[in-house]
Amino acid sequence: MQALKKFDDIIFSKFCGPAAVIEYRNGEVNIVAINDKYLEVLKLNIDRQVYLDTRLQDRLDDGNLQVYLNAVKKCIATGEDQKCETRRKMVENCCGMDYVWLKSYMVLLEKGDDVSYIFENIRNITNEKNTLDTLADIEHRYVAASEQLNIYNWEYTIATKEMRPCYRCMRDLGVPAVVENYPEPVIEAGIFPPDYADMYRDYMRRIDAGEAVPEVDIPLTVGRIPFRIRYTTEFDEQGKPVRAFGSAELISESELGRIRLDSIIIDTLAAEDACIYIVEPVKDTMRIVKQEDIFDIKEDATCRELDVYITGFLNEHTEDCEDCRDMSIYNPELFGAGDRRGFVFKDVKSNRWLSLFYRVIERKDDVVTRILITVAEVDTLRAQKLEADKLIAQQKAELEDRQKLLFDAMNAANRANMAKTEFFSNLSHDIRTPMSAINGFSKLAREEIDDREKLEEYLDKIITASDHLMNLINDILDMSRIESGKMELSPTPVRIKNLCGECADMIRDEIKEKGLNFTLDIDGLGEDTVKCDKLRFRQVILNLLSNAYKFTPKGGNILLAGKLLDSKDKLTYEIRVKDTGIGMSPEFKEHIWEAFAREDKGAVHETQGTGLGMAIVKSIVNLMQGTVDLKTEQGKGSEFIIVLPLEPAQGSTEESAEDAAVREAMSRNYEGRTIFVVDDTATNVKLAEYVLGKFGFKVRTANCGIDAVETVRNSKPGDIDLILMDVAMPVMNGLEATRRIRALENPELASIPIIAMTANAFESDIKAALAAGMNAHVPKPFRREDLITKIAENLK
Repeated sequence: MQALKKFDDIIFSKFCGPAAVIEYRNGEVNIVAINDKYLEVLKLNIDRQVYLDTRLQDRLDDGNLQVYLNAVKKCIATGEDQKCETRRKMVENCCGMDYVWLKSYMVLLEKGDDVSYIFENIRNITNEKNTLDTLADIEHRYVAASEQLNIYNWEYTIATKEMRPCYRCMRDLGVPAVVENYPEPVIEAGIFPPDYADMYRDYMRRIDAGEAVPEVDIPLTVGRIPFRIRYTTEFDEQGKPVRAFGSAELISESELGRIRLDSIIIDTLAAEDACIYIVEPVKDTMRIVKQEDIFDIKEDATCRELDVYITGFLNEHTEDCEDCRDMSIYNPELFGAGDRRGFVFKDVKSNRWLSLFYRVIERKDDVVTRILITVAEVDTLRAQKLEADKLIAQQKAELEDRQKLLFDAMNAANRANMAKTEFFSNLSHDIRTPMSAINGFSKLAREEIDDREKLEEYLDKIITASDHLMNLINDILDMSRIESGKMELSPTPVRIKNLCGECADMIRDEIKEKGLNFTLDIDGLGEDTVKCDKLRFRQVILNLLSNAYKFTPKGGNILLAGKLLDSKDKLTYEIRVKDTGIGMSPEFKEHIWEAFAREDKGAVHETQGTGLGMAIVKSIVNLMQGTVDLKTEQGKGSEFIIVLPLEPAQGSTEESAEDAAVREAMSRNYEGRTIFVVDDTATNVKLAEYVLGKFGFKVRTANCGIDAVETVRNSKPGDIDLILMDVAMPVMNGLEATRRIRALENPELASIPIIAMTANAFESDIKAALAAGMNAHVPKPFRREDLITKIAENLK
């Protein structure tokens, strides 16, 4: 240990980052000294000596230990700095993780004959590794889906028996976004016919066991049209089945023709004296359609056994027949001159003339996959020949149809894949743009802290960029709700004319600043009060106005107009948003309502957007039982026309109950009330303290779930009025902390209101928070009005 004293100054004083000293002695490597920053990077709340007492071999498996040891040896041998990435086990498991990924930077401190010392600086790259794994997983899913070229597809998690369907499954078959205990719910819903239920249950049991399963043909409820179902199973490193990717491919008319071929053969050819066989050389299978007194083939014979039988029969029963040579099904030159091969020969044993014909009825990638073999007396040859020619012609036509269907499916899959790829690219750009503004103007604000005028200008721009970023995130969340069928409307009494005017006021300054002419013509909307979700209505109109603003060059015109149409029961409104911008191509117009769709031309690529806006507009208008149409011409502009039938409403539109609740909450006096904020991020805690302090609240804080539970347990009833709980925290997350608080013996402490204040904002996250015992949910970043209103609603 004396030898290490000289390095203390380096890792404990001069170097402020995470640092360690590595000792290499007799071919073994160990970490012999670390500073506190080293443990902070690992998120370990333990004594340094506890960490040092654990051997490095216990933290690294053989592969990672070898990587680490090689880097140490190279650093000592060359004297050059080294880098390496290793996965280390968290033996203590006090941070809620089993392992972390670390990137090590090594510098040689001292090289000796028996022992050498190396300085190590580390960086935690676990999140980077997990992100790369997630992206690789996403890519794998889309590659698998593209290769299958199916109509419906889904993912099945074997351990949890959960099925997650594609959008088409949800749209066409009514399947929810997540199906638990699969396949029972879809069987009970009648998606599979009752006579196929047990067969499909057995099929899924084989998949759960990791067995290789063949494709099966099952008619679904969509008109009882047959679908071909197939699965691809994914296994973990131990060979255990983890999940399976399923697809249901519509069996085309050509496939149906193949399925019906057996019955056609029976109906047409079996009336004659003939032996009829259908063989599949690749699969080595054979089916006897009819067999009388010419050939004698066993029912369970394979294709190869039939081939041997026919070859032997010809050798025995014919004399000097050149055509009989090389009639093996596996002869690569058998169908070199066409898809039909056959001849007439005399059976010397039965003294009768017979015909033997091979006809190709299916090829895949130039490989013969199905062959029809017929044997008949010569008297029936002509009739059979004509029928066979007819069947072959029909089969060729059906194969052409099938190729076209597969080509269309491939184009659709490629288009969807390209749209998602472009979406992720645009999303990265659109997130970086406002983040760059926020970062840049924040630094300028710090530099100009004493110049109030400039400071206010910079803060305005930061707020604008933040609002844009929030709108982007909200669009993504809305699209998630739409695809999962979770978006609902909350209609209140409103005047459509007033809502349109508010939307115009919100965007008027931006339009004017860009140098555009804006016309508002909404007097024709009248003064009637109707039931409408004003938040979603504003979202539709602002999306359309924003679209017009983005794609109309300086000097152009934008019009927002509306009128009341004649109708019987409901008040029907027509609202138009028209611009003189760049317009759209006829090709893109066909895809404008699809999620992630953006036109591939320069002016569009230079404009911010993810391609979700119009898909959201279409979905909201559909929810309102309305319609939205588009007129557009490239280079001249676009016009969106919305028609909404709305029910008349009784009551005032001056202030809704929701608005009144917000106003009342924001004006209350909260002096003497205590809020307990639990969050592991110091910045979030400080922001909450500032906001709550403005309203008179006293604030207590904790940075993890364990501290939160202990604080509540040791408090008295009335000490804490309400808890704001983060969800994603180390050691113990907010959901588990809530469950433990609800389980406290003191009923007054156990019933303290708890509000989730978290960045986990999907519907599943809200459900998880409520299921854990929380009273409400406020997503980050929060608006003051939303937070204070939720607090007011839940304070006892």
